[in-house]
Amino acid sequence: MMARSRKRKRSASVHDEASTHNPHLKKDSGGLSTNPRVQHPVLSQYYPQVQNLRDYIITQLPSSSRIRRRKVSAIGIVSKSPGTPLSDVERSLGTLLDTTLIGVSKPATEEDHHRMDGWKNFSQRGDDSHVTLSNGIAGFVESQALIVEYVVRTLFNREKSAKWPDHLLCDGFRRNGGLGLRAVRPNPYVETLQQSPWPQLLALLGESGDRIMIEMLLNCAIFVAIDVGTNNVCQISGRLFQYIEVFDGHSCFQETSVVKTSLELVFVRNRMFYAKPALNARGQVQFGLRHIHVLNRSPFQQLEEGGSYETRARLIRQNDIHTLKVMMYMFPRQFGLHNVFTSKVDPKETSQRLKDYTLREEEIYGKFGRLGDNPVHLKTPKRLRGRAKDLVRRLQVLHQRCSYSQLLRHYCPPYVPNGRDKVPKQVRKSKNRAGKKATQSQKLIQLPGRSQESSITELATSSAEVSSFCQAVFKKVIPQGFWGSGSVAAHNELRFLRKVDRFISLRRFESMTLNDLTHEMRITDIEWLAAPQLMANKTSLTDIQKRQELMNEFLYYLFDSILIPLVRSNFYVTESNTDKYRIFFFRHDIWRSLVEPVMTSFKGKMLEEVSLVDAKKILESRRLGFSHIRLLPKGPQMRPITNLRRRVPNRGNPKQLGPGINKVVNPDKMGSTMFSVSDIYKRIKPFKASMSIGSTHFYFAKVDVRSAFDTIPQASIVSLLDSIPQQRRYRISKYLEVGPSAATQGYSHNSKSKLIKRWPSVAIKNDDPSTFIQRLENTRNAAKRNTVFVDLYQQRYETSELLQLIASHIQQNLVKVGKKFYRQKQGIPQGSILSSTLCNYFYADLEIHVLSFLDSDDCLLLRLIDDFLLITIDKNKAIRFVEVLHKGVPEYGVTVNSQKSLVNFDLTVDGQQVSRLGDNKPFPYCGTLIDTKTLDISRSSNQDQDKAVHNSLTVEFSQTPGQTFQRKVLNAFKIQSHLMFFDTGLNSSSTMLNNIHRAFVETATKMWAYARCLPAPKRPPPAIIIKTIGKLIDTAYLLLVSRTRQLRYPGYVCDVKKCEVSWLAYNAFHVVLGRKQSKYGEVLAWLKAESVKLSLLKDIRHGRVQTIV
Repeated sequence: MMARSRKRKRSASVHDEASTHNPHLKKDSGGLSTNPRVQHPVLSQYYPQVQNLRDYIITQLPSSSRIRRRKVSAIGIVSKSPGTPLSDVERSLGTLLDTTLIGVSKPATEEDHHRMDGWKNFSQRGDDSHVTLSNGIAGFVESQALIVEYVVRTLFNREKSAKWPDHLLCDGFRRNGGLGLRAVRPNPYVETLQQSPWPQLLALLGESGDRIMIEMLLNCAIFVAIDVGTNNVCQISGRLFQYIEVFDGHSCFQETSVVKTSLELVFVRNRMFYAKPALNARGQVQFGLRHIHVLNRSPFQQLEEGGSYETRARLIRQNDIHTLKVMMYMFPRQFGLHNVFTSKVDPKETSQRLKDYTLREEEIYGKFGRLGDNPVHLKTPKRLRGRAKDLVRRLQVLHQRCSYSQLLRHYCPPYVPNGRDKVPKQVRKSKNRAGKKATQSQKLIQLPGRSQESSITELATSSAEVSSFCQAVFKKVIPQGFWGSGSVAAHNELRFLRKVDRFISLRRFESMTLNDLTHEMRITDIEWLAAPQLMANKTSLTDIQKRQELMNEFLYYLFDSILIPLVRSNFYVTESNTDKYRIFFFRHDIWRSLVEPVMTSFKGKMLEEVSLVDAKKILESRRLGFSHIRLLPKGPQMRPITNLRRRVPNRGNPKQLGPGINKVVNPDKMGSTMFSVSDIYKRIKPFKASMSIGSTHFYFAKVDVRSAFDTIPQASIVSLLDSIPQQRRYRISKYLEVGPSAATQGYSHNSKSKLIKRWPSVAIKNDDPSTFIQRLENTRNAAKRNTVFVDLYQQRYETSELLQLIASHIQQNLVKVGKKFYRQKQGIPQGSILSSTLCNYFYADLEIHVLSFLDSDDCLLLRLIDDFLLITIDKNKAIRFVEVLHKGVPEYGVTVNSQKSLVNFDLTVDGQQVSRLGDNKPFPYCGTLIDTKTLDISRSSNQDQDKAVHNSLTVEFSQTPGQTFQRKVLNAFKIQSHLMFFDTGLNSSSTMLNNIHRAFVETATKMWAYARCLPAPKRPPPAIIIKTIGKLIDTAYLLLVSRTRQLRYPGYVCDVKKCEVSWLAYNAFHVVLGRKQSKYGEVLAWLKAESVKLSLLKDIRHGRVQTIV
């Protein structure tokens, strides 16, 4: 009994101690771990099973290898001999086993078992369980290298086509004809898997090691932990992460097509924006659907009573073909055509998430041939015969009868800004019939004169009017039978028209899913959805699913192929520079009248026309394409925006899209960074520390450069770029970064987090020996959490090649306006990913050669792109600074907008008084307010707070409104929690507390506005609001005093107590909701009760927060 007791105790001590270090291990009847899983927020969405390496190996070892399994469980945790420390090998193996994650997506198959026969041709070994980790390892180093080589060869052999296997271990290898493989460049991950501690791991596994290692490398993905941030990993083996689809409950390797649900289908609302008008032969805007729309290309022709039999038969046949073609557009899934439900989107054909189905002619011809010429009769799907076909034919007729221009004139008449009166009809409609010789005044609406202060957006049509127009079109065009009959039809049509109204009124980045459209639709009583022989029968599950399938296709067509094209063809939809996410609808004729004079002036100043032949030569000689230009309303003026992100068709294959200019010209290739508002904190804090606050008088001077991007001399900036690179060659490393969005981190652990993918590029020296993982382990990734990194590729560039590319980008920037090409002859491309970086380089050179007198300890010069701010204790330097820039610097193209200059002292330049800040007022700069005496920083507030908040929202109409509401509220505070507002090493306690209170006030205002935008059934009840405010207080306090923030920014300190944060939050929410008391009585009562409780505390009753509010 004593011996058995000691034996059980000794066995338990080893395993129990291992279990203590790894508490997630589950035990089988023998006390061994079985199939535990790791919940990684990213990997768990791509792999059905994620385990750490230790658990994976234990599950792969034979059940009879109990001793081996115990060794693996204890290695790196428990020493072989009690009382002796772990060896370096044991410690490294333990770290590898516990921190390495394995993504398992494909179970072992018979092919995998037979593959071991092939491996035996490389090496044959028996049970090496007697081998220790300290001796006999040389053979395993060689064996591990052979295993990796065998895996790479197997991956290439498994790829039946000549395509390169999308596996990380195959990078750098290519097929060498029939002579095996050749290495074109080193593969760092192959080298990693051949080095310690992987051979030691192979030795630990014994006779099963070869099989386990081969199956793991072939069928699994391996992710090693990186020593930066929290729970971040880097892929070192497996199928490239970018090619793996999100796991949806089925095997990632199943060949079955997955049907997208209505929740997954989001309408591509972006297609409404920035559309060009369709012009008739006179050059006037043509309203209605475009001529290429299927309803215009496939009309239904009425039969004439007096026609011959052959003519009538031909028309009948032609009408049947046209109706059939319209049905193919409406119900592509039923005809086996490409559709949004079952088909995959080719990213080479479109940059949108879903394909544009405006033109299907080539697809239809490729699948069915020319309709009518095919001797084989094309059968209409059973569900689309009879009633459905009649309704489609009726739709064709109603479309031809619909007067789109009259409906537009009635519901969306043009307005003038003064009094919102209608433009006279004789102005809106030209009676000249001179055709193409019509003058410009006849092609454009004669807009009455506007005051210089009136905004261009006053000429926009309201979203309510646009919605009324679209609803009227649907009432005219869509036959009533599509919605059903009687009360069912009235119900469905009303629900549909309400969704149309909501779709039109959405903000810039809001969206709508197909599920939102189909919700509350009654489909069981719609006749055309049912098979004729089943109308009298009780509906079955499969019948309901088929009806829903047809209804989903019909509704998607109405929105995607009628509503969006209808808006595009009648309105120019755009945002403005002053209203954030609010969108504006301009009738195309109104927009043309506004834009053409501005474009004429812009082309005269900034552009010069290039012949089509010269433009083709330039485009064929370089990788860069051309850009497009659009105008953005900015108060009473227009701001030109060049779109360099837009992908253009490939030369030689116009059906496939190539990269945009910003994809080819990337500032990371120069190793450059951009400045942001956050740099104010880094610059002003040490400057304040070097000054004696209180006895020092600070002089502030702010100057804004007029049209900075458009005035930089091209030759000067190209000449300056030659002196910037420090190396003759660079390597550009591109990698993939996948992680939960900041909006979803920390919420609902049981639900999937929204993932964000990024493809950063980093420029490194050509002779830099560091590995990808070593480059990741820097401070730039210190804030990353639960992120997966994947090294994609590296390219080498000559510095001269990069400089030539950038010079071509600057001096030969081609802009396409209409059908003509222009070259930008002045300034740098606005909208380029390089513009801000080039401007920073250029103005930094100006500071060296023109403003060098400011290079002293008594001056702090801040510049965000073209906004200069000088803080100094020397008044003469402040005066000289303003005088130099107001005079202008022609060699740098600098002219100053004197109306935007601002100082805090009296100053006259060239007889003109410079605007002066009032006494005891904070100095405004880039959205912040800087105290002119103490240099405290606070956040500037918007005068029209309610309007600004409403225009800045992006409402999500999700299936989990409570979770989404809470996430939105927390994020509203997070985006305001910049440390420069809360650092008590920079700001006084009163300033810090005021900033916290302002942040809570703005958060409360956004919360109220967001809840108001939700439909009544989805608005949060008082319990959810109370819970959200409590969660907000906890999150805010953690953000303010976060140790992570203190480690990332040494010297940061926020001297605030939890009770103070709570009291400020309660007060802020009470102030905001108290002005909007409707439906918030219970919340206000709770806020008041909590405030009373806190008031009993000494830190609140007699504390510093009492002076804040």
